[in-house]
Amino acid sequence: MVLTTDLLQRKRDGGVLSRDELYDFASGIASGAVTDYQAAAFLMAAYIRGLDPEETLALTEAMRDSGEVISWEGIPGPLADKHSTGGVGDKISLILAPLAASIGIKVPMISGRGLGHTGGTLDKLESIPGFSVNLSVDEFKRQVAENGLCMIGQTDSLAPADRKLYALRDATSTVTSIPLICASILSKKLAENPDVLVFDVKCGTGAFMGTRKEAVELAESLVEIARMSGKKASALVTSMNTPLGLASGNAVEVREAVDVLRNRGPADTTELTVALVTEMAEESGIGNGEELCRKSLMSGRAMESFVAMVEAQGGDLAAFEALPQAPCILDVRAERTGYWRGPDAMAVGRAVRALGGGRYRIDDQIYPLSGWVQEVPCGTPVENGQLLGRVHGRNTEECREAAGAIEESFTWDSPSDRLVIQEIR
Repeated sequence: MVLTTDLLQRKRDGGVLSRDELYDFASGIASGAVTDYQAAAFLMAAYIRGLDPEETLALTEAMRDSGEVISWEGIPGPLADKHSTGGVGDKISLILAPLAASIGIKVPMISGRGLGHTGGTLDKLESIPGFSVNLSVDEFKRQVAENGLCMIGQTDSLAPADRKLYALRDATSTVTSIPLICASILSKKLAENPDVLVFDVKCGTGAFMGTRKEAVELAESLVEIARMSGKKASALVTSMNTPLGLASGNAVEVREAVDVLRNRGPADTTELTVALVTEMAEESGIGNGEELCRKSLMSGRAMESFVAMVEAQGGDLAAFEALPQAPCILDVRAERTGYWRGPDAMAVGRAVRALGGGRYRIDDQIYPLSGWVQEVPCGTPVENGQLLGRVHGRNTEECREAAGAIEESFTWDSPSDRLVIQEIR
């Protein structure tokens, strides 16, 4: 077993680490044999010196193997999952999983909570009364086998080494390292063990990767490392300069997801979901994926799949649809006539977080009814005085502050972004 100090010294000096060394290191992180200060030193050395693809693969698989890897033996596939790097109004997972399941793809989806400008997939799901994301691995597998999908939170047994390194990356200012991002994302997805992985890498002001160059680099690396690990993989680089769809929040995003599943949702949300499920179908060997998706939405099969998941996980959809609106709802109207490109995604995300829709600290409680709901899509000609959207919040003061911040970010008379910027295969 290599000494941790030797490993740190070699990476500090630009050397290459072997697979066995990285496995020992990840095992030591999970067991506590490697201290936090040693792990922090490794992160900084890897950030400055970089990791080549073989090192990135080794670190990814070492973190995967630091805990349980789910076995799907006896459960016929194809099994596929999607990972998004996150954005404002990104409710795609809520639609994608039941839509994919409705066309014959099994979707075991382990998601996270938001610690940033909006809530995560789990926070959105928990706005449905009774919905449980805290299932055992055995129950998770049973529901995937029976219903074709299940959406839960990360268990303590999956990729424990990543959990420790993830917590240290922010504290050590090493968050933006592409190899470390890849290893973190993929170690959890590989522990989940699907056959196919599709990535939605956001690009723009409301995204983790601000420029197209950065987003493409991350997408290419995710696809490369996933394939090196034996998975089928592809990625879409997608725009996140303005919010996705009409709703940004938690409960309001679930309502939009239900609208899409009922084939009456916003065009951009529907388009991106269908594009991602089509990628999953193609990588899974299922032809005519887009046509199958359109037919499933029109026939109601996708919605039936969503209802089955909600009921299996204890949720009450009727109770959700009967939820009251937020106590304060404030209209935002156009103050001029022209082509309204929309609000800045990050401005909306920050406003929603200030309304209680996101977290500043991990123990903050989400207020599920808050959010920003547009009445017209981004990229629409509007008249002076026309209603553009509504802010939903807990009180008038919060709503006014959020409305002011969102309105200040409006862009006019410039073309909208193309939704799918680039495909990576």
